[in-house]
Amino acid sequence: MKTSKTGLLDPYVPSPTKPWNKNLVTHLLNRTMFGAKVSQVNTVLGLTPSEAVDLLFQTESPPQPPGSWVTEAPDFNSSYNAQRRNELRTWWMRLMYEQPISIREKMTLFWHNHFVSEGATVIIPQYLYIQNVLLRQNCAGNFKELTKQVTRDPAMLIYLDGRYNVVGNPNENYARELLELFTMGIGNYTEFEVREAARALTGWVLSGLGSVFVPSRHDYGNKTFLGQTGNFDDNDIINIVFSQSVTAKFICAKLYRNFVNESSNMAYAQPVIDEMANMLRGNNYELMPLLKTLFKSKLFYSDNVMSSVIKSPIDLMLGAIKMLNIIFDASTINTRLNFVISQASSAGQYLLDPPNVQGWVGYRQWLSTIAMPIRTSFSESIITGLQKNGQPTGFSVDAYAFGTSFPDPNDAYKLTKDMTEHLVRLPLTPNQINFLLEVLLDGTVINNWNINDPLAPSRIKKYLKALVYLAEFQLI
Repeated sequence: MKTSKTGLLDPYVPSPTKPWNKNLVTHLLNRTMFGAKVSQVNTVLGLTPSEAVDLLFQTESPPQPPGSWVTEAPDFNSSYNAQRRNELRTWWMRLMYEQPISIREKMTLFWHNHFVSEGATVIIPQYLYIQNVLLRQNCAGNFKELTKQVTRDPAMLIYLDGRYNVVGNPNENYARELLELFTMGIGNYTEFEVREAARALTGWVLSGLGSVFVPSRHDYGNKTFLGQTGNFDDNDIINIVFSQSVTAKFICAKLYRNFVNESSNMAYAQPVIDEMANMLRGNNYELMPLLKTLFKSKLFYSDNVMSSVIKSPIDLMLGAIKMLNIIFDASTINTRLNFVISQASSAGQYLLDPPNVQGWVGYRQWLSTIAMPIRTSFSESIITGLQKNGQPTGFSVDAYAFGTSFPDPNDAYKLTKDMTEHLVRLPLTPNQINFLLEVLLDGTVINNWNINDPLAPSRIKKYLKALVYLAEFQLI
């Protein structure tokens, strides 16, 4: 029985023509996490599709902070600020790397790229940490309440000048981005609304590790905003914004582009985006019911959605490390993750420092002429252990362990298909599979293949090098 108007959000039900298999499981985990190990795929394969999605949303304990400094009094002149921002990046990247089967860190990054703050502008690492915790705690919670909390968030008060917004001299920066980038989108408000919203948002300043409302700085006069008039404050403005149907459509379109599919023209997706928006509004902007419905839907597992999103640098790099089951030693893990952070930054995604208030635009911009050589050379370097400049990465794939994680490692053809299905979502052509098989065999005949052959690890690495240079490897 259909439960949705388009039918696209109806639950996916496994069938002989569309079975619940490793390909679909890996698709789900790669979209909602930063890559999945073979063992994680096998774990989820034993669940139903609905159970798998529910597992992604199970409650987790909050992570330990990156250091005791998170509770120190903020100091814009502290010589430790830059170092601690770096510690925060490494801490967050480690959470992504060590994340169990959970959507938490993927959603935290989604919100980091939505409610943007640039670390280099905010300066104070404590405030960046507080904002990161706020986004994580509310990553699948209530969008409306999250927006209210972000409006008073210390990092945001710095980044978009809310702390300078005072009666008689309103600063419009946050009000403008609240409407344009965070909730409604261009064309759904006027410059007059920006000015009136800015007046309503006056009064908030930094105080220690938080923010406080100073009544003498607030404009208590009547404001007219989106057809309503009153002595509005920040809560009132956000309540009015969230009473507009366009707000749900705006965020649902962004969720669709990030987790389902993106195109230069999104008109084709508008009917299902409208349906998602109706569901979000019907649940008073609670995100979890919508997200669970989306990830359990026929739409999410449809053929044209598989491998339709271009990997971000973090998706590509951290995802490759996890999919290849590269395990970092506890004594060197921070060094290894800092290498990933620097490489992702070179490819256009510097954690905690999006390029501007619009965040990382992504999509085809991830595949620029500057970024592509960095993306491919990184993928090759974690296989060979050497960067393009000859410097060692300090780590590489354990090719034998990776090969033996699949059920038939002594069957060269089956191993090629299994490894390829794990690493690439798009079905490859028979010619592509045969090409990869020939690379794996590396001159030997198929009947001579044996995973315990001393040459097997180097041959698997040659196969992996060939695979990561396929265009399909850039898609998730």
